[in-house]
Amino acid sequence: MTDDGVLHPVVRPIRDRTTLLAYAQLGLLGWFVYAFGASLTLLRDDEGLSRTAASLLSISLAAGGTLGSFLAASIVRRWGRGAMLRAGALAIATGTLLYISDGPLWLVATGPFIGSLGASFCAVGVSAYLEARQGAAADASLAEANLVASSASLIGILAVGVAATTILGWRLGLLLLVVVAIALEVLRGRTVEAFNVGTDMESRADAPRLPTLVWWAVLTLILLTSVEITLLQWGPDLLRERGGLEAGSASATIAAIVVGMIIGRLVGSRLVERVSSELVFGGSIIFAAAAFVYTWLVTGAVPLIIGLVLIGVGIGMHFPLGIGRAMRASAGQPDRAAGWTSAGIGIMSGVAPFALAALADSWGVHKAFAVMLLFFAASFALLLWKRVPEDVRA
Repeated sequence: MTDDGVLHPVVRPIRDRTTLLAYAQLGLLGWFVYAFGASLTLLRDDEGLSRTAASLLSISLAAGGTLGSFLAASIVRRWGRGAMLRAGALAIATGTLLYISDGPLWLVATGPFIGSLGASFCAVGVSAYLEARQGAAADASLAEANLVASSASLIGILAVGVAATTILGWRLGLLLLVVVAIALEVLRGRTVEAFNVGTDMESRADAPRLPTLVWWAVLTLILLTSVEITLLQWGPDLLRERGGLEAGSASATIAAIVVGMIIGRLVGSRLVERVSSELVFGGSIIFAAAAFVYTWLVTGAVPLIIGLVLIGVGIGMHFPLGIGRAMRASAGQPDRAAGWTSAGIGIMSGVAPFALAALADSWGVHKAFAVMLLFFAASFALLLWKRVPEDVRA
C-alpha cells in the first residue's frame, strides 16, 4: 500500500480473540491511570495527607511508567511479548491492591509504581502486537484499542466517583479493576504464544539500531501528548479562572476532554480505514489547535466545556497514530519503538505540566496556556518535514 494519495483501499482490522484481548488490556491501563487521578484527592482527605505527601504518589506513578517503558523491549527479547502482557495485567492488579490497602504511606506509594510499571508493559506490548498482527490495518486497530482505553478511563472515573458516594467508599471503584484484570488473565488462558508475533527481529542479539526516522516520529508525538497531559492537569484551573466554576466542579468537568477523545477515536478509527493516516494525523493536529484557540479565547462555563470536548476530538487520534508512525518506521522492531515513545511521554508528563505551572505563576494560567500553540506548530512542522509513509512497513 502506498502513501501517494489521500485514499487507499479499505483496510479493516482483524478482530479475532487475541486482538479483542489486547483491546481489553489497554482498557486496564486507561482505568488504572484515570481512576488513580480521580481518587488521589479522596485518598488525601481520608489519610489527612498534605499536597506534598500526596504528590509523592504521582511521582511514583511517573517513575513506574518510565522504568517499565525502558525495560519493555529487553523483557520481550528475553521472555516474549506474551509474558510481558501477562505480567502487565497482574502488576496493575497488584499495584491497585497496594494503593487501596489503607496501609502506611510507603506501602501505598508502591502501588502506583507497580501499577504504572504494569500499565507501561500493556501500552508497549499491546501497541507492538497490533502493529505486527494487523499490518496495513494497524492504524485503524490502534485507534480502536485506544477507543477502548478512553472508554475504560471514563468508566474508571465514574466508578470511583459513584463508589465514593456509597457506604462502600471510593476504593470499590478500583477494586473492580482488580476483578477485571484477573478475569482477563483467566480468559487469556495458559498460552500466550499468539502475542509474540513479529518479535523475530527484536529477539536477535544483533538487532540493528532503530532508524533515525523513529526518533523524529517520537518527538512529534511527545510534543502533542505534552498538550494533552498539561490540559488534563491544569485544565481545571482554566475552568475556574475563565469559567467561574468551583474547584470540585472544575475537576469533574475536565472529563469533557475524555468524552471528546472517545468521539475522536470512534470517528478516526473509521477514517484511517480509507484515508492516508498521515493526512488524518495532520488534520487532527490542525483541528485540535483550532479548538484550543477557541477555548483559549472564550469565557463562561458552557463555551469552555464545548471547547474542551472539541480539543478532545482533535487530540484523540494523536497517540494511536503517533505511536503507529514510530512503530512502522522501526524496521521490524515495534516493541523498541513503542518503548522509547512511552518513555518519552512518561518523562514529559512530569516536565510539561511543571513548566506550565512555572509560567502560570508568573503570567497567570490563561496566558501560560498560549505556549501550547507552539507545541502544536512544532509538531505539525515535524510531520510535514519527516513524513512516515504508510508503505514503509514493506
